[in-house]
Amino acid sequence: MRASRILSSPATARAAAVRIVEVGPRDGLQNVKKTIPLTTKLELISRLRQTGLGAIEITSVVSPRAIPQLADCRALLADESIQTQIRQNDSSGSSPNTNSLRLPVLVPNLKGLEIALQNGVREVAVFVSATEGFSKANINATVDQGLARAREVTQRATSAGLVVRGYVSCIFADPFDGPTPQSAVLKVVRVLLDVGCYEVSLGDTLGVGSPADVKNLLEYLFANGIGPSKLAGHFHDTYGQAVANVWQAYRCGLRAFDSSVGGLGGCPFAPGAKGNAATEDLVYMFERAGCDTGVDLEKLVEVGNWISAQLDKPNESRAGVALTAKKALPSLKAKTVGQARDIASSAGLTWKLVSETESLRVYRSGVNLKVVLNQPKKGNALTVAMIHELTRLFRETKSNRSISRVAITSEGRYFCAGMDLGKGTSPVAQSQQVSDAQYERLATLFRAIDTAPQVTVAAINGPAFGGGVGLAFACDVRIASSSTTMTLSEAKLGLCPATISKYVVREWGLPFTREAMLSARPVTAAELHSLGCVTKVVADAEELSPALDRYLTQLKISAPEASSMCKQLIKLGWTNPGGPEQEQGIKQLFDRMMRPDGEASIGLKAFQETRRPPDWDEITMSRSAATGKPKL
Repeated sequence: MRASRILSSPATARAAAVRIVEVGPRDGLQNVKKTIPLTTKLELISRLRQTGLGAIEITSVVSPRAIPQLADCRALLADESIQTQIRQNDSSGSSPNTNSLRLPVLVPNLKGLEIALQNGVREVAVFVSATEGFSKANINATVDQGLARAREVTQRATSAGLVVRGYVSCIFADPFDGPTPQSAVLKVVRVLLDVGCYEVSLGDTLGVGSPADVKNLLEYLFANGIGPSKLAGHFHDTYGQAVANVWQAYRCGLRAFDSSVGGLGGCPFAPGAKGNAATEDLVYMFERAGCDTGVDLEKLVEVGNWISAQLDKPNESRAGVALTAKKALPSLKAKTVGQARDIASSAGLTWKLVSETESLRVYRSGVNLKVVLNQPKKGNALTVAMIHELTRLFRETKSNRSISRVAITSEGRYFCAGMDLGKGTSPVAQSQQVSDAQYERLATLFRAIDTAPQVTVAAINGPAFGGGVGLAFACDVRIASSSTTMTLSEAKLGLCPATISKYVVREWGLPFTREAMLSARPVTAAELHSLGCVTKVVADAEELSPALDRYLTQLKISAPEASSMCKQLIKLGWTNPGGPEQEQGIKQLFDRMMRPDGEASIGLKAFQETRRPPDWDEITMSRSAATGKPKL
């Protein structure tokens, strides 16, 4: 049957039901290196069940050596809450379109099947790769050997009254063999259906496929006698195509799709593979298309946020993050700007707006302060007003012991276009008095950032020029989007990067700075990352905010006063290497850290008692509350 004959009309699309198989507890967790407690896995399954999902793949009975994260599969299956669900939703022999909750388990061989049978499992899944390289890496067997194992398991399972689903991996490409021939996919699908699988899920394990690839493969399978009702789609999001691929498969007639809450996932045997299509994204898409999924999207979003927080990772569902942010925003009738501008972060930080001017917005989350340059129409250029406001903020923050970290980022396309060069507003080529005032303003600002006792982080969302480069490199640490460029373009205009030069030279090094200044070329984030002066580069500006939040959260392991002392040690090594001032400064810092009333007394006690390291953010907030926290 040709695909063109089964493309859904709008009327059909609205009436068609879509079946979503949630694979988060198995495929979504199997590649997570951090040990996940069994209680967390059970809680995840329970929360997913409450969303209305009809099928939740709960685990895989595999060797703990192969997949350490699923070593607790027997304990999970034996848990009373799982056993109760299995008994209450016995789907033995039933169609996958019934209302019974299905709890399939992936099994690699007869031994795994026996364990599943011992625990009353009523549905299992078998898996085979379409390609030799992945098959050998994944199950240490050829494709034909994998099919033989799947045949044994399926025949034994069906004879015991179980229903069996099939998986085929690497439908578009193999990480070891390259592109996958369509005939190889057809071979595996045919065998799995012939031996008794009610359905075969087509897995783009590497996430390299596009909608055109999906359409071509499905048309080929249909033309060779494989109907759409026997197929499901399982798409990974490595190249951001997962949701588009699901929609293309839907248009071609498929009605069953695998996905994982929060976009969890990735295959340990497929280098570079990313997570699955996010369940929230699929439910949102289908509901917007008028196609019922039976899933409560609001509850699902809550589950995605919860498990992402448990794993200490960002929520990879675009719909989940967007709907969370939308829900967090109060109505337009909020009494204060601060109420309307609080930001809930997927990384676990909640930012509250504490002040706003024409130039800046300032947010606070616990001991963290975030300063957002807010003149995107001007490229966030350093106007006189902005310079004054930034300088005042850093001066006021300097003595505020309730603040441990300060981040600088920007609204809009540019991080900072540098010194204001606008017609009628620029101080360039004016009187000596104007020149002296501008020098003092800029030098004071960069000095205030450089000498701040707090850890300062620049989150660079886009291009920076001149003074904007100085703003970033007067900070201690930088993370940047891949679109970031740093351009010391002054020489093009008959200028030189005077006030920022010592910060740029210090961070970039003499030879690299010299070439960058003389060529006035854009320096990419990748180049700066290779030099070690940009800590992390994220794919795009949308990922910058959660990356910043994660980094700030990581810094809570370091005590604030100790961090300040570390900054002073670095400065001594830069300004007075090997000299008496460095030696004297080191001695003073040594004495300071050894004080009986210092932070070391807290950290050392935790170490000696073999307790977990102190939460320095909590300690700082407690102390501030006790002494009366200064206002910003």
